[in-house]
Amino acid sequence: MTSDVIQLTQDMVRIPSLSGQESAMADLMKQRMHEFGFTSVTMDRNGSVLGLIGPDEADVALLFDGHMDVVPVSGDWRFDPFGATIHEGRLYGRGSTDMKGGIAAAICGVAAAAREGALKRRVAVSASVLEEVIEGHALASVLDRCQPAAVIICEPSKLDIKIAQKGRLEILLTFKGVPAHAASPHLGRNPLHAAARALTALASLPLPSDPVVGDALLVPTDMISSPYPSISMIPSSTTIRFDRRTLSGETEENVLAQIDACLKQHGLSDYALTTTRDSVSTFTGERAEPARWLPAWQQTQDHPLVTSAVEAVKRSGREPRIGVWPFCTNGSESAGRRHIPTVGLGPGREEDAHIIDESIALDQLEGAREIYKQLTLIAAA
Repeated sequence: MTSDVIQLTQDMVRIPSLSGQESAMADLMKQRMHEFGFTSVTMDRNGSVLGLIGPDEADVALLFDGHMDVVPVSGDWRFDPFGATIHEGRLYGRGSTDMKGGIAAAICGVAAAAREGALKRRVAVSASVLEEVIEGHALASVLDRCQPAAVIICEPSKLDIKIAQKGRLEILLTFKGVPAHAASPHLGRNPLHAAARALTALASLPLPSDPVVGDALLVPTDMISSPYPSISMIPSSTTIRFDRRTLSGETEENVLAQIDACLKQHGLSDYALTTTRDSVSTFTGERAEPARWLPAWQQTQDHPLVTSAVEAVKRSGREPRIGVWPFCTNGSESAGRRHIPTVGLGPGREEDAHIIDESIALDQLEGAREIYKQLTLIAAA
């Protein structure tokens, strides 16, 4: 007989839920949370679903968070990407690892804990939206509603306990030009030349390092001129987009100031340096332009949440392992911005996210369910 966590993961994978198209998945989450015994199940204005279990008057000891949205399917798959096929101990499908398996394990594990022990505090599970588009934005309204004492980010971690992650700042650097015919370039000012100088200057910019998560990064990810394409014409502007991976303690203002000082030191001028604010839309019709500033965060290994996670892993019969994430998660909102104690702990391999034939090991799903059950019993005792 298929276990509850495997069956629920299959049901979730069979519903395509691209970012901004999570409505059917949200309906499934509400239905299943009710069926699993959650005493309060609500959906916020963004479409994120929040389930709570435990005494109604108690505070929320712990929130397990996962996102419902998935990235698009591309390439040739061996199995139907929305078929949830089980083959040789793995469940295949888009979102199986990233990260419907984590949500399913949280729902099943928390519900199992409530059945096995009288919870003295409340525990929550959120199935949030839009994380593949902008980390933390949707989780913010969830945190406003339940105000948990601690947060578990259920992103894939191989069931390792992640105590830190780098942050992310997305930056636009725009140089202004003076348009002219390409046959008479001396009559204009080509912003591409300034952009090239900027790329060279910033490639040697000294960046900080952290003994836990490693080096900060500044990576140019695209460059486009306006108008585009600029046929037989010097463009009026050129914009470079940068992805800056940040460390704990760095601020948006300090990062931008460091880049600005470097550019000026190399004689560059007439530019604009801004944080991106691309528009996002939810399936409920909410629109926003959140700044893509997602702070880094870090917990010490002796923090009570970390030691509780270690104990939960031990109780599940596994050997606890501590690690860090190199990528950004919703933890940037809970820990990086709000300083709520947070760790990452989820089923599946990070390397399997977003790939062709994405899949998750059934053993990882079962392991996460048991760990989450034990962690709930510890936190809500």
